[in-house]
Amino acid sequence: MISERGTVAASGADTDSFDAIVVGAGAAGGLASVLLTEANLRVLTLDAGWTPSASRAPYRRSISTIVPSLAALRSSSLLPPPLAAFGQRVLKAAGRVRQPVQSKSFAWMLSPSGFVDDRDFPYSVAPGTRFDWFRAHQVGGRMVIPGHGRQYHRIRSDVFANPINAAGRWPIGYDDIAPWYDLVERRLGMEGRETDEDPTTIEAQTIEALKRRWPGAAPTLGRSSAPLAALEQAEATGRLVLQTGAVVDRVEVDNQGRVTGVAYTDRATKTQRRVRAPIVFLCASALESTRILLSSQSERSPTGLGGRSGALGRYLMDHITLSCDGAGPRFDVEEPQIAGRCVHLPRFNRQFGDGPSRYNVQLYRWSVGNQRSHFTAVSFAEMAPRAENRVTLDPDRKDVCGNPVLRFECAHDAADLAAGSEQARALRELAETFDASITRMDTKPAPLGTAMHECGTARMGDDPATSVVDPNNECWDAKGLYVTDGAAFPSQGSNHPTLTIMALTARACAHAARTLPLAAAAIMTNLDAITPALT
Repeated sequence: MISERGTVAASGADTDSFDAIVVGAGAAGGLASVLLTEANLRVLTLDAGWTPSASRAPYRRSISTIVPSLAALRSSSLLPPPLAAFGQRVLKAAGRVRQPVQSKSFAWMLSPSGFVDDRDFPYSVAPGTRFDWFRAHQVGGRMVIPGHGRQYHRIRSDVFANPINAAGRWPIGYDDIAPWYDLVERRLGMEGRETDEDPTTIEAQTIEALKRRWPGAAPTLGRSSAPLAALEQAEATGRLVLQTGAVVDRVEVDNQGRVTGVAYTDRATKTQRRVRAPIVFLCASALESTRILLSSQSERSPTGLGGRSGALGRYLMDHITLSCDGAGPRFDVEEPQIAGRCVHLPRFNRQFGDGPSRYNVQLYRWSVGNQRSHFTAVSFAEMAPRAENRVTLDPDRKDVCGNPVLRFECAHDAADLAAGSEQARALRELAETFDASITRMDTKPAPLGTAMHECGTARMGDDPATSVVDPNNECWDAKGLYVTDGAAFPSQGSNHPTLTIMALTARACAHAARTLPLAAAAIMTNLDAITPALT
């Protein structure tokens, strides 16, 4: 087990120095931590997750204890459906007291404590717009929240070669990132595996039915995997210090434009601290990383690090998401639902004339007793990056640590709504294919943020006048500063972003390590299988 607090808190020093600082301990931050420690660097990983005592947060702790227990009782089918539905409404109402946004998530009831407290960490939205920002303040990030799909798919090569619009052009190609996909899949135990292991009987029947209905489709099992135990691996090197309860306020840069470290607020002691390092990785999640960049203002960067490009905070994207639920006939076999497993339909739009939108579908079917089966279909379509979809700092609101919060100006346009109509038609036809009676159906895209695949706002590019980070994910305005989470995406395709985030992180780690001779030799040894990609 990783201890929640590290030696920074114990020492109380404001001048602690490290070889590298990693902000965030989710999928990207965890991988950066292990790769950099394996490169002989002494690494400080800062994560905002923190569990307050019952005396400091009695209501929140009570909700976090009671809700998952009652949710488990509800899902066990021991409660009659009407009583279960009433209980869910009561639980959601209780959660809205401190988590009015987070309690909207499908996974909130399984782990309320994994999500942020909206009162402590609010945000604002422009009039007439909506963005449901689901955030996890815990080691492991959203990937360790129960119920998360944990799908690992590569962005297809045509997304790099044929972006949805001119603003979505990547400065790298698929061949540039492919070796890093290989590395991450090897770490996840997915090397050479196109899908999950053997399908269950129900999954196999689902795949065959789809092939009969749409011979041109290519249904497979989704590529799910347990989260990488990266921090445990990093701790085993003896070169990791993990500090939880650390909300980063800003990145600090010297007069020559080189990163020197970060300032953060310790939530347990309510004090601000500074730590120093010549390398900093921002992996706090797309929008948190951008908040930190926007807050990192100085005489050199009056609008934040990356602000001179005009791109900082802009081109916010989240997948255009629609879903439906239904009840189908009984199966010949009784098989329970397997967490994270689905049947995946890549580029399902091609079965309907290959319109302008690119979208995937995930199907979930399982036995529920009483001679019935459950049917859920979820579709994710690519959202074009547009400059008007943005976040800025709200000058009138601050979080519990005194930092200005983000203000969202983001909305679907006519093209997004048209994509939603295409997706809704596909979902209805899928339900008909499996004789499922639809009990809930989205007829238009779910509110932005629902997919929890937000990307953009600190985009990668080959020109500092139009992008925040360069093709190696290094910030144009601060040498030694790398942004490797979804913030750096110029466009996102229709696949889940996690695997690409991790591949970009691994690639950036190799680039950063080459700036330090001691680290360069070690990381080249650890990545010897893909050293041609580094030359």
